[in-house]
Amino acid sequence: MRATPAHGQARELPPEVWLRVFAYATYIPGAFESDSGQALTAFARDKYGISVHRRHREATDLMLAASRVCKTWTPLVTEFLFQYLLVESGDHAVEVAKVLGRYDRDALNRNAAGRWTVRLELALEGVHRWEDVHTAALARIFELCPNVTVFSTAFSTTDASLFQGRRFLRAMRDVGSRSNLRRLELKGDAVLFETILPPLAPSLETLWLLPSRRTAPDRVIDPMHFPLVHTFVLSEGFGWGSPPPNWVMPSLRTLCSEDDNLSPAAQRKAQSFFGSHGAQLEQLVTGRSALGHIKSCTNLVEWTLPCGLLFQVTRLGPPEYWLPTTVRRLTLADDMSTTYMFRLDHIALLLEWLGAGFFPTLETIRFLLPLGRHIRRQRCREDWEQAIALLCERTKQRGIYLEASLGGDEHTADIWSPLTLDHLLDPIDCYPPKHPFSAH
Repeated sequence: MRATPAHGQARELPPEVWLRVFAYATYIPGAFESDSGQALTAFARDKYGISVHRRHREATDLMLAASRVCKTWTPLVTEFLFQYLLVESGDHAVEVAKVLGRYDRDALNRNAAGRWTVRLELALEGVHRWEDVHTAALARIFELCPNVTVFSTAFSTTDASLFQGRRFLRAMRDVGSRSNLRRLELKGDAVLFETILPPLAPSLETLWLLPSRRTAPDRVIDPMHFPLVHTFVLSEGFGWGSPPPNWVMPSLRTLCSEDDNLSPAAQRKAQSFFGSHGAQLEQLVTGRSALGHIKSCTNLVEWTLPCGLLFQVTRLGPPEYWLPTTVRRLTLADDMSTTYMFRLDHIALLLEWLGAGFFPTLETIRFLLPLGRHIRRQRCREDWEQAIALLCERTKQRGIYLEASLGGDEHTADIWSPLTLDHLLDPIDCYPPKHPFSAH
């Protein structure tokens, strides 16, 4: 009996199997989810879109190559080519609208390509002149893509003040009329937020804001009610301190607030917001502004903070008063800066807290670590080995797992593995025993 070639068997697989294969091969972590606060928090660690745009580019290249393999695959890959539309300029929006317009309508009178689009992203590059024709093209894209649930301007490459003119605001008013949007990622100033947010507030479930540098921290933002928002990320609030205290979010469970403003005005706003919402939070990512209000988070399950803020907590008062007792997962972030780099004295403080019985419900300690580990050569390898051994012993006694995520690609995909010394240090040949303190 003559054997059938393996590639022939592959082409004869049912379409359902190929759809699952393509979905796996083109998966971009966190890009489409509106239900998971964990996924959005991880996704928002990619503040400049480096990882997500590389993944998008690789997925697009892969599907374009697959579309040329055989005619059977061509209609299958359309879904994965158009599920994430990345628009880099107003002129590019015109081109995208034209491409979509060339596709036929399906049996339900939907655009054969646009019906697959879930995420529409404006990643405008540099100083940008937005014209009325661009606004019309964006409206046309929305018309041809009726199932868009995620809209983003988060990864535009410059401050919003350099592209956010009156014509752009008119385009954003059209975006605000899209009641099917469930997730919004927005870089802009208060004027933009007050333009697009009110009409979308009733339907939004997740919200990521990146305030412009020209947004005055003392500006009073209009009151808003977000009945369904369960995840809110405020990146580099430039003095906001916290979400505006007159924003009501009764469903909020996950909050990421990275502002470091400790001014009295910012702290009053933070106190008001946490006084209203702190008890309902389950997951919290804190900068210095929010740190002083951790006591109001009485049901906190997961707490993420920069390594350097551990000692800030001790300055708030007795740890038994300030440390939340309900936390099951503690995540420490090392961004390699002088202030927030992970150091040996942070391990010593963790050992002190664990030995004193703090965090009674703790199950996992996680470390967000950078790929570059050379800075930690300032202390010899033996010191780190001893410290990690003590931490492993103490956590094992309490049944606590230690995990690490290494580098931006793992951070943004929420990938974790058991903590080892190799996560923290370079290979052993970088640490000559005779010169443990030398700088190379």
